[in-house]
Amino acid sequence: MKRFLLCTITLCAALALFGASNEMSRIGTLDLGFTGLPEEGLYPTYLADPLATNTTIAYRNYLIDEVHPDADGEVLHWDLALGTRFSFLRLSPIENPDLGLELELGMTLTSFLTSEHADFLGVDGIYYYGFAYRPVDWASFRFARHHICSHNGDQIDVEYDGSEYVDYDLNPALNDGTFVRDDFILAAAIEPLFFLKGKHPVLAKSTRIYGDFSLYIPGGDPIIIDNRLNIPSKYAYIYYQYGMEFEIPLFDQDLGSFYVAGQISRWQETAFAPNYSLRAGYIVAEGKNGFTMRFSATYYDGQALLNNYRYMRTKYIGAEFSIDT
Repeated sequence: MKRFLLCTITLCAALALFGASNEMSRIGTLDLGFTGLPEEGLYPTYLADPLATNTTIAYRNYLIDEVHPDADGEVLHWDLALGTRFSFLRLSPIENPDLGLELELGMTLTSFLTSEHADFLGVDGIYYYGFAYRPVDWASFRFARHHICSHNGDQIDVEYDGSEYVDYDLNPALNDGTFVRDDFILAAAIEPLFFLKGKHPVLAKSTRIYGDFSLYIPGGDPIIIDNRLNIPSKYAYIYYQYGMEFEIPLFDQDLGSFYVAGQISRWQETAFAPNYSLRAGYIVAEGKNGFTMRFSATYYDGQALLNNYRYMRTKYIGAEFSIDT
Protein backbone atom coordinates (compact mmCIF):
# COMPACT_ATOMS: atom_id res chain seq x y z
CA MET A 1 0.00 0.00 0.00
CA LYS A 2 2.87 2.38 0.72
CA ARG A 3 4.14 1.87 -2.80
CA PHE A 4 0.69 2.49 -4.25
CA LEU A 5 0.38 5.78 -2.34
CA LEU A 6 3.85 6.90 -3.41
CA CYS A 7 2.98 6.40 -7.05
CA THR A 8 -0.31 8.28 -6.65
CA ILE A 9 1.43 11.19 -4.92
CA THR A 10 4.04 11.30 -7.67
CA LEU A 11 1.34 11.45 -10.34
CA CYS A 12 -0.52 14.26 -8.57
CA ALA A 13 2.70 16.24 -8.17
CA ALA A 14 3.51 15.85 -11.86
CA LEU A 15 0.07 17.03 -12.92
CA ALA A 16 0.25 20.02 -10.59
CA LEU A 17 3.70 20.93 -11.92
CA PHE A 18 2.99 20.61 -15.63
CA GLY A 19 -0.69 21.54 -15.78
CA ALA A 20 -3.65 19.59 -17.06
CA SER A 21 -4.22 20.95 -20.57
CA ASN A 22 -5.30 18.53 -23.30
CA GLU A 23 -4.35 21.02 -26.03
CA MET A 24 -0.98 20.72 -27.72
CA SER A 25 1.54 23.55 -27.24
CA ARG A 26 4.44 24.07 -29.64
CA ILE A 27 7.92 23.82 -28.14
CA GLY A 28 9.72 26.95 -29.34
CA THR A 29 10.44 26.80 -33.06
CA LEU A 30 10.64 23.01 -33.12
CA ASP A 31 8.18 20.87 -35.06
CA LEU A 32 7.28 19.24 -31.75
CA GLY A 33 4.35 19.78 -29.43
CA PHE A 34 3.67 19.14 -25.75
CA THR A 35 0.37 17.99 -24.21
CA GLY A 36 -0.19 17.87 -20.46
CA LEU A 37 -3.14 15.44 -20.35
CA PRO A 38 -4.00 13.87 -23.73
CA GLU A 39 -7.61 12.76 -24.08
CA GLU A 40 -6.69 9.25 -25.24
CA GLY A 41 -3.55 7.24 -24.53
CA LEU A 42 -1.10 6.12 -27.17
CA TYR A 43 -1.35 2.49 -26.04
CA PRO A 44 -4.68 0.58 -26.12
CA THR A 45 -6.51 -1.16 -23.28
CA TYR A 46 -6.85 -4.89 -23.96
CA LEU A 47 -10.48 -5.95 -24.41
CA ALA A 48 -10.01 -9.60 -23.39
CA ASP A 49 -7.65 -9.16 -20.43
CA PRO A 50 -9.48 -10.11 -17.18
CA LEU A 51 -6.88 -8.12 -15.18
CA ALA A 52 -6.88 -5.03 -17.41
CA THR A 53 -6.63 -1.56 -15.90
CA ASN A 54 -10.27 -0.47 -16.07
CA THR A 55 -13.51 -0.37 -14.07
CA THR A 56 -15.67 -3.49 -14.40
CA ILE A 57 -18.78 -4.96 -12.80
CA ALA A 58 -18.95 -8.69 -13.62
CA TYR A 59 -21.55 -11.37 -12.86
CA ARG A 60 -19.82 -14.73 -13.22
CA ASN A 61 -21.05 -18.29 -13.00
CA TYR A 62 -17.97 -20.22 -11.88
CA LEU A 63 -18.20 -23.70 -13.39
CA ILE A 64 -14.92 -24.54 -11.65
CA ASP A 65 -13.76 -22.55 -8.62
CA GLU A 66 -11.04 -24.25 -6.59
CA VAL A 67 -10.55 -21.16 -4.41
CA HIS A 68 -14.02 -20.83 -2.87
CA PRO A 69 -16.37 -23.56 -4.15
CA ASP A 70 -19.66 -24.71 -2.71
CA ALA A 71 -20.52 -28.38 -2.26
CA ASP A 72 -21.07 -28.81 -6.02
CA GLY A 73 -17.81 -27.10 -6.96
CA GLU A 74 -19.66 -24.17 -8.55
CA VAL A 75 -20.39 -20.69 -7.25
CA LEU A 76 -21.77 -17.35 -8.44
CA HIS A 77 -19.76 -14.14 -8.00
CA TRP A 78 -20.22 -10.44 -8.30
CA ASP A 79 -16.63 -9.50 -9.18
CA LEU A 80 -15.69 -5.83 -9.21
CA ALA A 81 -12.65 -3.93 -10.49
CA LEU A 82 -12.06 -0.24 -9.83
CA GLY A 83 -9.30 1.16 -11.97
CA THR A 84 -8.11 3.79 -14.37
CA ARG A 85 -5.02 4.95 -16.16
CA PHE A 86 -3.56 8.37 -16.88
CA SER A 87 -1.63 9.45 -19.94
CA PHE A 88 0.29 12.67 -19.44
CA LEU A 89 3.28 14.69 -20.58
CA ARG A 90 3.08 13.68 -24.27
CA LEU A 91 5.70 14.80 -26.79
CA SER A 92 4.39 14.68 -30.38
CA PRO A 93 5.05 15.93 -33.91
CA ILE A 94 3.06 19.12 -34.53
CA GLU A 95 1.37 17.65 -37.63
CA ASN A 96 0.20 14.49 -35.82
CA PRO A 97 -0.69 14.77 -32.10
CA ASP A 98 -1.76 11.07 -32.04
CA LEU A 99 1.86 9.95 -32.39
CA GLY A 100 4.77 10.39 -30.02
CA LEU A 101 6.04 9.48 -26.57
CA GLU A 102 4.18 9.90 -23.27
CA LEU A 103 4.30 8.97 -19.62
CA GLU A 104 1.60 6.61 -18.40
CA LEU A 105 0.34 5.37 -15.04
CA GLY A 106 -2.38 2.81 -14.39
CA MET A 107 -3.87 1.37 -11.21
CA THR A 108 -6.71 -1.01 -10.36
CA LEU A 109 -8.18 -2.95 -7.45
CA THR A 110 -9.62 -6.25 -8.70
CA SER A 111 -11.96 -7.64 -6.03
CA PHE A 112 -13.91 -10.89 -5.83
CA LEU A 113 -17.28 -11.02 -4.06
CA THR A 114 -19.84 -13.70 -3.20
CA SER A 115 -23.17 -13.40 -4.99
CA GLU A 116 -25.38 -13.80 -1.90
CA HIS A 117 -24.28 -10.74 0.08
CA ALA A 118 -21.54 -9.29 -2.14
CA ASP A 119 -19.19 -10.32 0.67
CA PHE A 120 -15.44 -10.07 0.29
CA LEU A 121 -13.26 -12.99 -0.91
CA GLY A 122 -10.08 -11.14 -1.88
CA VAL A 123 -8.46 -8.31 -3.77
CA ASP A 124 -5.50 -7.74 -6.08
CA GLY A 125 -3.76 -4.39 -6.03
CA ILE A 126 -2.24 -3.76 -9.47
CA TYR A 127 -0.39 -0.71 -10.73
CA TYR A 128 2.23 0.25 -13.30
CA TYR A 129 4.05 3.30 -14.57
CA GLY A 130 6.17 3.71 -17.67
CA PHE A 131 6.37 5.02 -21.22
CA ALA A 132 4.05 4.56 -24.18
CA TYR A 133 5.38 5.16 -27.69
CA ARG A 134 3.50 5.30 -30.99
CA PRO A 135 5.88 5.92 -33.92
CA VAL A 136 3.30 5.22 -36.67
CA ASP A 137 -0.49 5.05 -36.85
CA TRP A 138 -0.60 1.24 -36.93
CA ALA A 139 1.77 0.30 -34.07
CA SER A 140 2.32 1.28 -30.45
CA PHE A 141 4.63 0.10 -27.67
CA ARG A 142 4.87 0.34 -23.90
CA PHE A 143 7.63 -0.23 -21.36
CA ALA A 144 6.42 -0.29 -17.76
CA ARG A 145 7.39 -1.04 -14.18
CA HIS A 146 4.58 -3.25 -12.88
CA HIS A 147 3.38 -4.47 -9.47
CA ILE A 148 0.81 -7.02 -8.27
CA CYS A 149 -0.01 -7.80 -4.65
CA SER A 150 -2.80 -10.15 -3.62
CA HIS A 151 -4.79 -10.20 -0.35
CA ASN A 152 -7.39 -12.52 1.14
CA GLY A 153 -10.81 -11.29 2.19
CA ASP A 154 -12.87 -12.20 5.23
CA GLN A 155 -15.02 -14.78 3.40
CA ILE A 156 -12.25 -17.17 2.32
CA ASP A 157 -12.42 -18.88 5.72
CA VAL A 158 -15.34 -17.50 7.73
CA GLU A 159 -14.82 -19.71 10.78
CA TYR A 160 -11.00 -19.55 10.65
CA ASP A 161 -10.88 -23.35 10.78
CA GLY A 162 -10.42 -24.39 7.16
CA SER A 163 -13.04 -25.58 4.67
CA GLU A 164 -14.22 -29.05 3.75
CA TYR A 165 -14.40 -28.05 0.07
CA VAL A 166 -10.77 -27.00 -0.51
CA ASP A 167 -7.56 -29.00 -0.37
CA TYR A 168 -5.04 -26.29 0.54
CA ASP A 169 -3.94 -24.71 3.81
CA LEU A 170 -6.02 -21.68 4.87
CA ASN A 171 -3.91 -20.99 7.96
CA PRO A 172 -1.96 -17.93 6.69
CA ALA A 173 -3.30 -14.79 8.31
CA LEU A 174 -6.19 -13.17 6.49
CA ASN A 175 -5.26 -10.02 4.57
CA ASP A 176 -1.74 -11.36 4.11
CA GLY A 177 -0.18 -10.67 0.72
CA THR A 178 1.24 -14.13 -0.02
CA PHE A 179 1.61 -13.29 -3.73
CA VAL A 180 3.69 -10.24 -4.67
CA ARG A 181 5.36 -9.59 -8.01
CA ASP A 182 7.44 -6.60 -9.12
CA ASP A 183 8.38 -6.84 -12.78
CA PHE A 184 9.09 -5.00 -16.01
CA ILE A 185 6.78 -5.36 -19.00
CA LEU A 186 7.49 -4.74 -22.67
CA ALA A 187 4.29 -4.61 -24.74
CA ALA A 188 3.45 -4.12 -28.41
CA ALA A 189 0.12 -3.65 -30.24
CA ILE A 190 -0.16 -3.71 -34.04
CA GLU A 191 -3.02 -3.18 -36.51
CA PRO A 192 -2.03 -5.66 -39.25
CA LEU A 193 -4.66 -4.55 -41.80
CA PHE A 194 -3.74 -0.87 -41.70
CA PHE A 195 -2.33 -1.07 -45.23
CA LEU A 196 -5.99 -1.19 -46.41
CA LYS A 197 -6.68 2.31 -45.07
CA GLY A 198 -6.94 3.89 -48.52
CA LYS A 199 -9.60 1.51 -49.90
CA HIS A 200 -11.23 0.05 -46.78
CA PRO A 201 -10.72 2.42 -43.80
CA VAL A 202 -13.15 0.52 -41.54
CA LEU A 203 -11.51 -2.83 -42.19
CA ALA A 204 -8.04 -1.28 -41.80
CA LYS A 205 -8.79 -0.34 -38.17
CA SER A 206 -10.83 -3.44 -37.35
CA THR A 207 -8.10 -5.82 -36.17
CA ARG A 208 -5.42 -5.58 -33.49
CA ILE A 209 -2.87 -8.13 -32.32
CA TYR A 210 -0.80 -7.61 -29.20
CA GLY A 211 1.66 -9.20 -26.83
CA ASP A 212 3.21 -8.56 -23.40
CA PHE A 213 6.47 -9.97 -22.09
CA SER A 214 7.04 -9.66 -18.33
CA LEU A 215 10.40 -10.18 -16.63
CA TYR A 216 11.17 -10.15 -12.92
CA ILE A 217 14.69 -8.83 -12.26
CA PRO A 218 16.05 -9.30 -8.72
CA GLY A 219 17.36 -6.19 -7.03
CA GLY A 220 16.08 -2.77 -6.07
CA ASP A 221 14.79 0.42 -7.67
CA PRO A 222 16.72 3.60 -6.89
CA ILE A 223 13.68 5.91 -7.08
CA ILE A 224 10.36 5.71 -5.16
CA ILE A 225 10.29 1.92 -4.69
CA ASP A 226 12.82 -0.23 -2.85
CA ASN A 227 13.57 -3.95 -3.32
CA ARG A 228 11.62 -5.85 -5.97
CA LEU A 229 9.76 -8.94 -4.76
CA ASN A 230 8.55 -12.15 -6.37
CA ILE A 231 6.67 -14.14 -3.72
CA PRO A 232 6.31 -17.09 -3.44
CA SER A 233 7.84 -18.10 -6.80
CA LYS A 234 11.20 -16.45 -6.34
CA TYR A 235 12.77 -18.04 -9.43
CA ALA A 236 9.79 -17.80 -11.79
CA TYR A 237 11.03 -14.78 -13.70
CA ILE A 238 8.75 -14.78 -16.75
CA TYR A 239 5.17 -14.50 -17.85
CA TYR A 240 3.79 -13.49 -21.23
CA GLN A 241 0.44 -13.01 -22.89
CA TYR A 242 -0.83 -12.42 -26.39
CA GLY A 243 -4.17 -11.76 -28.00
CA MET A 244 -6.28 -10.53 -30.91
CA GLU A 245 -9.21 -8.11 -31.11
CA PHE A 246 -11.72 -7.60 -33.92
CA GLU A 247 -14.06 -4.59 -33.89
CA ILE A 248 -16.62 -3.51 -36.50
CA PRO A 249 -18.38 -0.13 -36.12
CA LEU A 250 -22.09 0.36 -36.79
CA PHE A 251 -22.98 3.20 -39.17
CA ASP A 252 -19.59 4.89 -38.98
CA GLN A 253 -19.49 4.41 -35.17
CA ASP A 254 -22.56 6.60 -34.61
CA LEU A 255 -24.15 3.60 -32.90
CA GLY A 256 -20.99 2.12 -31.43
CA SER A 257 -19.45 -1.17 -32.53
CA PHE A 258 -19.40 -4.92 -31.99
CA TYR A 259 -16.22 -6.68 -30.93
CA VAL A 260 -14.74 -10.14 -30.40
CA ALA A 261 -11.48 -10.59 -28.49
CA GLY A 262 -9.35 -13.46 -27.23
CA GLN A 263 -6.24 -13.69 -25.08
CA ILE A 264 -3.87 -16.42 -23.84
CA SER A 265 -1.52 -15.85 -20.91
CA ARG A 266 1.24 -18.14 -19.62
CA TRP A 267 3.10 -17.88 -16.29
CA GLN A 268 6.35 -19.60 -15.48
CA GLU A 269 5.24 -20.49 -11.93
CA THR A 270 2.42 -22.62 -13.39
CA ALA A 271 4.73 -24.28 -15.96
CA PHE A 272 3.49 -21.95 -18.75
CA ALA A 273 0.09 -23.67 -18.82
CA PRO A 274 -2.28 -21.62 -21.01
CA ASN A 275 -5.02 -19.43 -19.52
CA TYR A 276 -7.81 -18.67 -22.00
CA SER A 277 -9.95 -15.53 -21.97
CA LEU A 278 -12.66 -14.84 -24.59
CA ARG A 279 -15.01 -11.87 -24.80
CA ALA A 280 -17.59 -10.56 -27.23
CA GLY A 281 -19.95 -7.65 -26.96
CA TYR A 282 -21.00 -4.12 -27.77
CA ILE A 283 -18.91 -0.96 -27.39
CA VAL A 284 -21.12 2.08 -26.87
CA ALA A 285 -20.57 5.07 -29.15
CA GLU A 286 -17.98 7.35 -27.57
CA GLY A 287 -19.21 10.04 -25.23
CA LYS A 288 -16.69 11.67 -22.90
CA ASN A 289 -13.29 11.85 -24.56
CA GLY A 290 -10.82 9.24 -23.37
CA PHE A 291 -13.49 6.86 -21.99
CA THR A 292 -15.09 3.81 -23.62
CA MET A 293 -18.11 1.92 -22.24
CA ARG A 294 -18.90 -1.67 -23.23
CA PHE A 295 -21.10 -4.67 -22.46
CA SER A 296 -19.59 -8.15 -22.83
CA ALA A 297 -20.25 -11.85 -22.64
CA THR A 298 -17.20 -13.57 -21.15
CA TYR A 299 -15.51 -16.95 -20.87
CA TYR A 300 -12.38 -17.80 -18.90
CA ASP A 301 -10.52 -21.04 -18.19
CA GLY A 302 -7.18 -21.01 -16.40
CA GLN A 303 -5.43 -20.21 -13.15
CA ALA A 304 -7.33 -18.30 -10.48
CA LEU A 305 -7.55 -14.58 -11.13
CA LEU A 306 -7.06 -13.89 -7.42
CA ASN A 307 -3.30 -14.20 -7.56
CA ASN A 308 -2.84 -15.62 -4.05
CA TYR A 309 -4.33 -18.81 -5.51
CA ARG A 310 -2.83 -18.96 -8.99
CA TYR A 311 -2.18 -22.71 -8.52
CA MET A 312 -5.95 -23.21 -8.31
CA ARG A 313 -8.13 -23.49 -11.40
CA THR A 314 -10.98 -21.17 -12.37
CA LYS A 315 -13.49 -21.57 -15.17
CA TYR A 316 -16.48 -19.28 -15.67
CA ILE A 317 -18.98 -17.76 -18.06
CA GLY A 318 -20.49 -14.39 -17.33
CA ALA A 319 -21.58 -10.90 -18.28
CA GLU A 320 -19.65 -7.66 -17.72
CA PHE A 321 -20.06 -3.92 -17.88
CA SER A 322 -16.74 -2.08 -18.32
CA ILE A 323 -15.42 1.46 -18.56
CA ASP A 324 -12.02 1.63 -20.26
CA THR A 325 -9.65 4.59 -20.22
